[in-house]
Amino acid sequence: MSKNSGSRYVIEEKIFRNNGTVASYPLIVSGDATEKLDALNEIILEDLNKILRTYSADAFKPPAGMPDVFMGDTLNLSYDVLRNDSNYLSIFYTADFFSPYAAYPTQTVYTTNIDVQNAKRIKLSDLTSVDDALITEFLSWEPVNINPGYIRGIRDYIRGLGTETLRRGFSSADIIGPGNFLGIFSYLKPGRLGLSISLPNYLGNHAEYETDKR
Repeated sequence: MSKNSGSRYVIEEKIFRNNGTVASYPLIVSGDATEKLDALNEIILEDLNKILRTYSADAFKPPAGMPDVFMGDTLNLSYDVLRNDSNYLSIFYTADFFSPYAAYPTQTVYTTNIDVQNAKRIKLSDLTSVDDALITEFLSWEPVNINPGYIRGIRDYIRGLGTETLRRGFSSADIIGPGNFLGIFSYLKPGRLGLSISLPNYLGNHAEYETDKR
């Protein structure tokens, strides 16, 4: 199966299965020299492995001496290719995770943005200035594809974080791991810059915001 056919790169969907994990991810199969494709796919696979390690089963074993009488963890990872052209490749992952030791399922967003010309993974700070002006602008954006009943609560939650916390969160955006303490990930669409921010479960786990790319 291919996604975004007709774009610069021909991409095929691959499936990884292991115990309760089912991960769908893209690999580029044509559209450039073999060496370039290998370099781009290496970036994709490195990020994929970082995501999967975040949900390592070792982190969710029952306490010592307690029998494991529950079903195992389940992780379903899916993706969308949001931009695929001569400048950028932007992949948006959605991870649905459930552990029998957790109170409720979670849904988390991760992204991989690649500068295609230089075969380099890029972060928010490579796409725009991460400064107080960006934070002020961000606070005026409206979330996209969000249940209207959540919007006020989301706005209050984000504003309640405060400028300094948001500044540190934006500075650590796009790290796949504990360093990204607000769970902020950037993504790209043609002519658009998007930001996803992690939220408490009662607000829907995450929200996405978009603006014209500066």
